[in-house]
Amino acid sequence: MLLAAFFAGYLVRTLPLLTPREGTPQREADSTSSNSAISQYTEALAHIRQSAVFLRPTESMEDLTASTLKAYLAQEDPYSDFLTSGEYMRFKAAGSQIHAGIGLDIEKQRNGDVICYPLPEGPAARAGVQPGERLLALDGISITGKSIPAVVALAMGQPGTHIILELEDHSGIRRQLTITRSLNSFPAVSEYTHRSIRIIKLTSFTPATRKDLEYMLSDWSKAHPVIVDLRNCGGGDFHAAVDAAMLFLKQGEPIISVKSRSGMQSYSSTIEPISPTQRVFLWQDELTASAAEIFIAALVENGRAASVGRITAGKGTRQDVIELKNGGALILTTGYLVTPRGVQFDGRGLAPTYPVKQGSANTDYFFDKTASLIN
Repeated sequence: MLLAAFFAGYLVRTLPLLTPREGTPQREADSTSSNSAISQYTEALAHIRQSAVFLRPTESMEDLTASTLKAYLAQEDPYSDFLTSGEYMRFKAAGSQIHAGIGLDIEKQRNGDVICYPLPEGPAARAGVQPGERLLALDGISITGKSIPAVVALAMGQPGTHIILELEDHSGIRRQLTITRSLNSFPAVSEYTHRSIRIIKLTSFTPATRKDLEYMLSDWSKAHPVIVDLRNCGGGDFHAAVDAAMLFLKQGEPIISVKSRSGMQSYSSTIEPISPTQRVFLWQDELTASAAEIFIAALVENGRAASVGRITAGKGTRQDVIELKNGGALILTTGYLVTPRGVQFDGRGLAPTYPVKQGSANTDYFFDKTASLIN
């Protein structure tokens, strides 16, 4: 069954357990081999549970099974994980976003680091969390090896309660910050003015992003180009990025493809753009990731926008949440993202159309480069 629900940009699916069909010697051999492997695994766990001196007295067979699944997935892929029924329940209760509580988006890198993206005016930003800082622990619990949904589960709590974040900045200096959880919502799409020019700031892709963008562009002067600031945008909902790109692309133009073991699935625009000729400039940096990269590649590679800045983060995979019968879930990387021109950018990032030199984080550098292109 395919559920039409998304949690933190992950597609939630309940899949039937695949079993070999009867009728051929090969299938019967595969079934026998599979049953033997499962039996051996169960027997080994039972011996560990019974005899291992390092085992904690309170550790159950369920705990052992969860530990082995988590260890294997963490070893093979930094984005994959196994969630126990309790972890998955807390993750779903989060309403899909960590910033429901502390105004913070997070994104995991290929090396396993979890990077912080504080939302403007949110509790995390007010407490002093800086974009690009590495999250190390929550309330003293290390997040090493944990998936984003597992971290979300750890971050959940009642409004008004406190949570302690352990962080590490770019220079390796560690510190702790105490943040008060809040029920306030924080807009993922906002606007600011720089030298009297309107600029759209996109901090995350959510189901409301397309509607918010459409509303903001409804009174945009046709004489002025659209500048979208995607710096420090860690991504968000896969489908929200696809929907947002449709506002600028012609019907039928390609947006993104997902390359999986079952083949290639492509997404194209299904509507006409709200403003097909207005010039568009996209600002990007090394913290621009995931869904934001989908949005940028779709507009740039269809000739609809020019990008300004630096090479993006290169988070070009898609993760699915596969619900299990016991209430737990698997977080699995199931596909690589492929741009309209056939570029698989995972681990490589997207180069800007017009580069801004490294270290030029100040908005003035981006603005001056864009202004020179407009003029």
